[in-house]
Amino acid sequence: MSSFAQNQRKKILVTNDDGIEGEGLKVLVSMLSKVADVYILAPDSNRSAVSSKISMGKRLSYQKIGENIYTCSGTPADCVISALTSPLFPFRFDAVFSGINAGPNMGTDVIYSGTCAAARQAVFMGLPGIAVSLESEFLDYARTGFNFEPLAEFCARNLDELISLCSGDVFVSLNATSADSYKEALFASGCVRDYGDKVSFDGSDLEQEFSGLCESEGISVSGRPDSDYNIARSGKIAVSLIYAEPVLKEMNKKLDFKF
Repeated sequence: MSSFAQNQRKKILVTNDDGIEGEGLKVLVSMLSKVADVYILAPDSNRSAVSSKISMGKRLSYQKIGENIYTCSGTPADCVISALTSPLFPFRFDAVFSGINAGPNMGTDVIYSGTCAAARQAVFMGLPGIAVSLESEFLDYARTGFNFEPLAEFCARNLDELISLCSGDVFVSLNATSADSYKEALFASGCVRDYGDKVSFDGSDLEQEFSGLCESEGISVSGRPDSDYNIARSGKIAVSLIYAEPVLKEMNKKLDFKF
């Protein structure tokens, strides 16, 4: 890491949705700490797939567990809001990193991802936001097979470049498949991921209170050759620039509504 440029050190907030014990967060913090001053406010346990949920009207619990390291009982978005608006960190951050997530956040995943939601929330609040996600070497949503260090090192080596991509209306989302090293990063379009979700109910009596379970029947993926999925699966790092605010379709024809 001695080859890293010794510029003035930036102040970086790191959070995630896997929770404070997430291995990806620990590796990312370790690597970023070599080139920046890093502060952590992360959920106290796993908050995967909570999207941009915020805890409205609900008291949150915070705990200091180390130097510049705090946990929060809320969501990833709560963590970003808390870090940027409370007296916890009495200065302005230069950027917010979210991750490294143990699992990909490609295409459609971005809608549900707490990892991406934290980066999006940063942009809402005027800061660059970078979400970082790693697919297992065993692919899809395997629970093992994560080598976080190469992707974390990429983030540290390209800290300024990644921040520069956040133009004020977009956040950056990085995706890669676990590998020992990476030789190329490419800008990506978004794929479409269909999880084949299906809800099954326990029992046949649906008149009283009953329980059910939502499960995936298998993931199908479609997208252009330059999609985040195809780039990551080819052993490269996929770099996606995603609008934080919803992009609305323009309507060029007149429709006579009935009143």
